[in-house]
Amino acid sequence: MIKKLLIALAVTASSVAFAADPWPSRPIRIIIPYVVGGASDLVARTVGARLSIQLNTPVVVESKPGAANIIATDYVVKSAPDGYTLLLVGTPTYSAQVHLTKNLPYDVVRDLTPINNLVATPLVFSVNPSLPVKNVQEFITYAKANPNKLAFASVGSYNSLSLSTAIFRSKTGVELVDIPYKGSSQALIDLLSGNIQLMFDTVNVPIPHIQSGKLRPLATTGTQRAALLPNVPTLMEQGVDMSFGAMLGLMGPANMPKDVVNRLNAELTKVMQTQEVRDIFAKSGMEPRTFNTADAYAEYFRKDVDTMGKLVRDANIKPE
Repeated sequence: MIKKLLIALAVTASSVAFAADPWPSRPIRIIIPYVVGGASDLVARTVGARLSIQLNTPVVVESKPGAANIIATDYVVKSAPDGYTLLLVGTPTYSAQVHLTKNLPYDVVRDLTPINNLVATPLVFSVNPSLPVKNVQEFITYAKANPNKLAFASVGSYNSLSLSTAIFRSKTGVELVDIPYKGSSQALIDLLSGNIQLMFDTVNVPIPHIQSGKLRPLATTGTQRAALLPNVPTLMEQGVDMSFGAMLGLMGPANMPKDVVNRLNAELTKVMQTQEVRDIFAKSGMEPRTFNTADAYAEYFRKDVDTMGKLVRDANIKPE
């Protein structure tokens, strides 16, 4: 009887100690569903390094690419909701995936806890300079006069690059040839060589080629002009009712402790206010974009899922 009592007391004591263990007390992992070396990797490592300083805790970035983000996402969804495993989430990629992928093993709204957004970046619509157009309206006129003769890069089925082109086609009525690529780097090579004629991409990627004259930017996709391309008008300025961009934020598994979520939200806002961090992202055409509360970020994400659903239906994009 005494032995059982001692065991029970020991278990209770360890449970209390565990419950009282302050967060964070061990390394935090940021899982990215993309390959190392891209913009997402830069965001995760830059934010992770600063967050590590603020929390006095190691922050490790791990890449788990594959299966259209499903491998990394499913891993985080099934992780303990203790604040030590986080996922870098891109919108509208994740918002659209709900509507474009059959039989997902998770529900992004139900099974993830939004914590805070980090950065936003508009896209730039670039063409090979051999194309005889100087603005979007000239492009639309030329494309309609030459249906299915202009090829564009399609990178994946529901990321920002492919979705933006699909929505542009739906909004303007142009008929283009879809050339699929596994990544934007090969697509960019083909755009430069003239194998394809147009491409939407994040602003930072084609900047050197735009500056050298090897590519011609026709428009950016934000609600205002991009800081890196102040002389390039937006699509909306040129009569196309479309604004579109890419955002990256952090989420965790469902049912995370509210105090941990709120602490992370505040710490991430602080990270993005750091001048060193802002300077790094500015060079890559990314703008800090955080939410004051995790609830506000969650509401934005829910609305984006609904918005992407409508855009996908209007563009007649079929789930795979």
